[in-house]
Amino acid sequence: MNPNLIALIVVIPLATGVLCALARRSTPLCRFIGLTALLANLGLVLAMLGSLGAGQPMFVSMMGKWAPPFGIAIVFDGLSGTLLAIALTVAVAAYIHSWNLLPRHIEHGWFHPLFHMLILGVNFSFLTGDLFNLFVAFEIMLMASYALMCLGGTRQQMSQAFKYVLLNLVGSTVFVLTAGMIYGVTGTLNYADLARFVAENEGALPTGFQALAVALLFVFCLKAAVFPLWFWLPDTYHTLPSSIGAVFAALLSKVGVYAVLRMYPMAFANPGVDDLELVRTILAILAGVTMVLAILGAVGATNLRRVVAMILIAHVGYLIFGVTMMNAESFAATLHYMAQEMIIIAGLMLCIGLIEQRAGSVDLRELGGLARRYPLLSTMFFLLAMGLVGIPPLSGFYGKAVLLREGASSGAWWLVGATTFTAVLTLVAIARVWITAFWSELKGPLLDLPEGAKAGPDMPLPLAYAGIGLLVGVSLILGFGAERSYSWTQQATASLATPSIYIDGVLDLNPIRDLPDNSTLALIEPDLQHTVTP
Repeated sequence: MNPNLIALIVVIPLATGVLCALARRSTPLCRFIGLTALLANLGLVLAMLGSLGAGQPMFVSMMGKWAPPFGIAIVFDGLSGTLLAIALTVAVAAYIHSWNLLPRHIEHGWFHPLFHMLILGVNFSFLTGDLFNLFVAFEIMLMASYALMCLGGTRQQMSQAFKYVLLNLVGSTVFVLTAGMIYGVTGTLNYADLARFVAENEGALPTGFQALAVALLFVFCLKAAVFPLWFWLPDTYHTLPSSIGAVFAALLSKVGVYAVLRMYPMAFANPGVDDLELVRTILAILAGVTMVLAILGAVGATNLRRVVAMILIAHVGYLIFGVTMMNAESFAATLHYMAQEMIIIAGLMLCIGLIEQRAGSVDLRELGGLARRYPLLSTMFFLLAMGLVGIPPLSGFYGKAVLLREGASSGAWWLVGATTFTAVLTLVAIARVWITAFWSELKGPLLDLPEGAKAGPDMPLPLAYAGIGLLVGVSLILGFGAERSYSWTQQATASLATPSIYIDGVLDLNPIRDLPDNSTLALIEPDLQHTVTP
């Protein structure tokens, strides 16, 4: 397969956003263009994933045919490809769900163009091979998210959007300044070249490199909502329409986690470099504190969206825990758990949107009897919730079990304890939701939707159910096929445990002899040189 096809994964949502902007007065046309583009992008990603193998560990495309690391590299490997496939699956489900539940005045406005621009930013974040273009991808994603947050125009949305924008502007400023300083001390921003630089300068890293790694960690933890930078997330997501909130919850925080997972084992917390021990210690502390404090917040929350948001934050701690162990099995378990959690969190957010539409509230104090009144919705919510808890053989069990096993093997007992504590309280929080909202007696009359919504509480909503059903199906496949899906994540994360795979694949696209003697590429060790098959 031609590696330059990678560019289509970014070009398709860009073109779709432009077309939807031109056709935004015609909702049926925007829906057709948007869904066709999402499915085409998902099909392309799955085809490229199917083409990866031992002889083709990644596809690399250099923009303008500039030699790496000077050109802009976009890299499609097992890690980025898996997350792209999951992200696009979530996007498809949320998109068709929105056709039934999104208020008309929002969908008839700028929802469609902004949705695809958000997907553009997410896709580019997963594909880019250098820090500066990761910054660009973040900004594309964030600009679209700023506008999506304000589409409803309510006072509550505008208030939370102000906080969200302000915090992310701080993060973006720190990001671009840190990236500039990293370039100043290393001469590169390319992921692979940074990994090569760290490996070659073990024990003699430039002064301040560790501080820059911590500054960059601040940026990524802000995106991922890691303690103490999480406070914007639960206050923000409950103000959004459910279809938009599902995409935010499933994708935006995971982009930050992906950046940590991609960069820190290779370059900024490399386990073979003693100079970076402090960074690994900070990661471990953040993982444990995030898990414990966030899950306590989930147990005490009464708003369904806030409960799910706090559980999401707590489980981000699981993922950071997986990164801190810095071995092949923990990386595979982290990717497996992250993929299934993206599906489940999105599914639960979409379910909550239907609950609000049917019952008129998402406050646990006002809900009851949902299991008897809406059995299909309740069944889907239950399957997703049990997957989030990690009840075997559902999807959340396998990755969590491997994380606990690896934590015990590495002697990280306090993190194993924090993970177990979080798992138990996740079950408590979900059980409280289920007993209160689904099993208890029916409370109060059904409420009408606000003016401008599309259907009354008793109207059929097949597309909303179809979106949730898609995510439930994928979650069940990941759970019952855990052995096969985990085997895939082991292959997908091989380059994290063995950075030379990634370094070789990205840097050795062009012969060394064609470059000046004083170029960065001329410093690459000969045993790292090989050609990636186009």
